[in-house]
Amino acid sequence: MHLAKSGIRVLGIAESYSGREQSTLAGIVMRKDLRIDGAAFARVTVGGMDATDAVIGIVTDLARRDINLIMISGSVIAWYNIIDPAAVQDATGLPVIVTTYEESEGLAEDIRRH
Repeated sequence: MHLAKSGIRVLGIAESYSGREQSTLAGIVMRKDLRIDGAAFARVTVGGMDATDAVIGIVTDLARRDINLIMISGSVIAWYNIIDPAAVQDATGLPVIVTTYEESEGLAEDIRRH
């Protein structure tokens, strides 16, 4: 990792869910000086199991060696299509931070029901 480099880069990934059969993941590479330095997109299946592969695909599609960290906005997207941050880290070799914006009592019962 190049922490002292003035142009440290983070890949931020967020979902745009529209309630259809597919949802879109957008990945933006941002430098430490807040300049956007790249972008990639992927589609995931609503209710599917392809979100982790889609995140890894975004990193692969960017084909960059200067990304220092991946930040993901939520790990349960597109109607329970779950991103596995450990698998993303293993596949990319990059640290992964997943954020959430609402406290949750858990999803185990909802996942079992659906």
